[in-house]
Amino acid sequence: MAGQSQNLSARQEQRMALQPRMLQGIELLQLPAGELVEWLEEAARNNEALKVERPQETVRPSRGGAEATSRHDHALQNHPAPEAGLHESLYEQLAVRELEGGLHDWVNFLIGCLDPTGLLTLSDEQCISFAKEAGLVEGEELLGSAIAVLQTFEPSGVGGRDAVEAMLLQLDPMGPQYPLLCRLLEDFLDELAKNQRPQVARSLGVSLDELEELIGDLSELDPSPGRSQCDETAEVIIPEVLVEACPDGSWEVDLQSDTLPRVSVEGEYRTMLKDAEGELASYLRERVRDARTLVDAVHQREETLLRVSQSVFRRQRDFLEDGPSSLKPLRMNELAEELNLHPSTISRSVSGKHVQTPWGVHPLRWFFQAGGPADEAQALDTVREAVREVFADEDVHAPLSDEEAAEILKAGGIDAARRTVAKYRKELEIPSSYRRRRFS
Repeated sequence: MAGQSQNLSARQEQRMALQPRMLQGIELLQLPAGELVEWLEEAARNNEALKVERPQETVRPSRGGAEATSRHDHALQNHPAPEAGLHESLYEQLAVRELEGGLHDWVNFLIGCLDPTGLLTLSDEQCISFAKEAGLVEGEELLGSAIAVLQTFEPSGVGGRDAVEAMLLQLDPMGPQYPLLCRLLEDFLDELAKNQRPQVARSLGVSLDELEELIGDLSELDPSPGRSQCDETAEVIIPEVLVEACPDGSWEVDLQSDTLPRVSVEGEYRTMLKDAEGELASYLRERVRDARTLVDAVHQREETLLRVSQSVFRRQRDFLEDGPSSLKPLRMNELAEELNLHPSTISRSVSGKHVQTPWGVHPLRWFFQAGGPADEAQALDTVREAVREVFADEDVHAPLSDEEAAEILKAGGIDAARRTVAKYRKELEIPSSYRRRRFS
């Protein structure tokens, strides 16, 4: 019995030691290059046994790590991948639009011109000038059409030239109050800010109560539609994957490892550990073990990213040959089956990563059309049905705003943002609150 108890205790200690390693691997896998650099440098400051240095040449990870990847996969699948940011979300939406080549290229360019709030504040002249600098030298006449296409993307209001236009884009043109709401936004915002409501009501020909309802409708609009999907600080884009044409007509997909630090165990510490005894030996052993664990995690991250990238471009060869118009539909679960990984591992691998191709630098997530984990569609259907039920149960004399519906869903255990509720409400053809209101 004593031996069994000792064995059980040893296994428990092993599991407790393994969990932080797995969590560390998860964290490193989803970090983009810039954040990974900071993470590793901070880790080196906290562990003198870890050596971090910029490599002098590109480090090519081994191609034979599929078995090691699969050992980590079970832990990775239980941790949700981070949500895509504004630009990645817009690139994904563009990927599933059927646009002719020139228009597609202009919309792709304009996405990169949006400010952190999702607004296109550049003038037409600035857009054309920057487009020429970026190599987009043809199709200036498509600028207006490209802006119109971009303004149909989610979140509603994205691509507005200023905050007022962004809010105008969020209005329902078929709504009975649409003309009055447009006038409020275009002509009376200053008066409303000064609380000159009686004067505004007289100018519009409405009662004060009707004006309050209109102002309530305006409060549901977002003057910065993209801010909620943007990081607070902009990151420098560091392409971690490079795709180049080979002389024989094939394509080489590899990591640009020269952009990242090289990590290893400090040789001096390994030497000291051989001769150390007592508490010093325990201290050095723990430091060296932690450093080795981190080195393995970094190599594992590189291996997984490389395998995923190679699989992506085996399927997107037409894009490499002919450009964005030849991008093929691709789902993350397809790659998961091929690589024997969980779809969440694929999602985490591509999150925040960029690839340099003959057609420019793109987020790796952009190459997935209608992609996502296999169970993601089912989860979205669940949220959509919950949105339908919330609005079906509302008081028709006091209909719910999208924000109020989001709060009800949250209280019921479904974390859906206001913009998500608005998106599904429109898909379900449920009118906005002022169109659903009944007065008798």
